[in-house]
Parts: sequence; C-alpha cells; structure tokens
Amino acid sequence: MIQFFTVVTTNYLPFAVSLLDSVKKYHPEYEVCICLADYIEPDMLASDSLMSKYPILQLHEIGAEEFDFITTTYSAMQLANCSKILFAEYLLNRSNTERVIFGDSDMLFFNRLPDGLLETSDIILTPHFSSPPPIEMKRQELEVLNAGLINGGFFSLKKSEQTSNFIQWLRERSVKDCIYDFKRGYYGEQLWLNFVPLYFKDTLIAVQHGLNVAYWNLHERVISEVNGHFIVNGTTPLSFFHFSGWDYNHPLNISAWALFTSEMRPDIIPLLTIYKDSLQKNGYEQYIVLPNFYTSNNKSQKKSFFKKLKIHFFHRQ
Repeated sequence: MIQFFTVVTTNYLPFAVSLLDSVKKYHPEYEVCICLADYIEPDMLASDSLMSKYPILQLHEIGAEEFDFITTTYSAMQLANCSKILFAEYLLNRSNTERVIFGDSDMLFFNRLPDGLLETSDIILTPHFSSPPPIEMKRQELEVLNAGLINGGFFSLKKSEQTSNFIQWLRERSVKDCIYDFKRGYYGEQLWLNFVPLYFKDTLIAVQHGLNVAYWNLHERVISEVNGHFIVNGTTPLSFFHFSGWDYNHPLNISAWALFTSEMRPDIIPLLTIYKDSLQKNGYEQYIVLPNFYTSNNKSQKKSFFKKLKIHFFHRQ
C-alpha cells in the first residue's frame, strides 16, 4: 500500500484538503492522510465537514519522544517542518505500508506521477532545478546554495533497512535543531538533504521536469495546456506544481520570491487561478485565522526564541 501524506497546522487544512483532492483525482489507489502538527478536540473533528473529509493523524498520537520539546519551543512553521520525518516513520512502520509519499500542503497535482518512478529507489527526492539559470538570474543559484540543492517539499520512502537508517540519521539532526541560521549552516532540514545521495546509495534525485514545478525552476520549465492537460516544455505531463510563497490575497503573483511575474509568465496564470478557486472552495478564509494549539503561547512567540534555541543547541555540542 502506498500512503500519501502532508503535514499542516489547523489553519492550513484547506491547503491539505485541496492537495489531497488532487492526489485522489489522479491516484485514486493511494491511501491519503492529513498529519496535523496541532491539536483538535475530537468533537470538532467529528462535526466539521472539512476536518472529516480525510483521515487526520495528530502529532500527540504518534508518541514521538521529541514531542515535549518541539511543541513548547517551535513556531508553527518549524513544528510542521520538523515533524515531517516523525510522521513519515510512524506511517511507514504500519504493517501494510510499503511506501510513503510526502508533499507540502501548498502543492496541487495536475496529473499522475511518472510511470515507474516509485519502483526506482528506496529514497526519492527532487532538486530545486537541474540546469543553470541565465547569469542575470544567478540569485536563484545563490539562494539554493543557502537553502539546499534538494527541495524538502516532496519525498518518497520505501520500507527498507536503508530507509530506516536514513530516517534515524535525519531525525537526529533536524528534529530538535530545526533552526534557520544561514551563518551557521542551518535551514530547517533542507541542508541535511544535500548529503543524502552520498550517504544512502539507493537514492534517486528525480529530475523529470513535471515534478515539483515552482518559482525556483521556472527558468527551465514552461507550461502549456493541451486538450485540458498541462504539459511542461511541450513534452512532459505536469505532475504537480508547488505554490511556495504564493499569497491568497494576491493570487496572480507567482510567489513572493519569484524572479518572474505573471505578466512575464502568462503560462502560469491558469494554475494560479485553479489554486485560488480550490482554496476558496475549501474554506481558506474561515480557517486561516485559527491559532495553533501548541505554538500560540509557547517560547516561539518571544523575541529571544532564536537566541535561546541556538544556546540550547550549541551547549549540547
């Protein structure tokens, strides 16, 4: 059984549901799950139609030993990021699960994954891009040198001894040290992923241009629509688009960090419109204002949080 999951806090449930709607459209055979880096009362889960649409697995249910630290220390974003590998391990340890696939909640599927992709390797990752941008866009390369060659927003793991070793390795390095400090070489879990192809030999860095299309690789990928299907570079079906940095209130802006505008790239406008409509249908405006149960009153709300976390980390060295 293949288990697809995403990780969100309660206010991002419309993103998760939109993503899983698209996954089930093109991969009806997948089991899907929303992993919640938050807490929702059972009565609310049962009575809310959006919350009950897909199975929800809450952070407190997986019994992670890091639970107390991450729920009392991290911001909502950090809590979601660091718990990805915890949920992946929990789901992969289920007896009937053969492979897990993770996707960031700010994605949407527009077609199936490439045939045979999941049979290739124990660990499957995608790069930010695989060909150089023009020199006037070298900022893209500089940003990736800071943020990592691999994008942590998508991965697939097959149940195996190597995968277990990978999970343990990444868990030890990123869960309690999910900090963002470029000067010291920290960017959540992402920079650690640079090592994965070196340490874990059955790793595939999937460079198919229909995977993980986003603002950071638009210099090498152009979208067209043919008979109702989106195609990349005239040849490759668009499997999924990653709307990283996109703003619901400014839906025609590709991303807050994009070097392209929608005027420069009108080929992206249909995707942006579809995404806005999906989130609106799934109650974005109602949910986005909801607080995170764990982080609303924890240390992450104090200005000294990052200083304290760095002190905690370097005292352990």
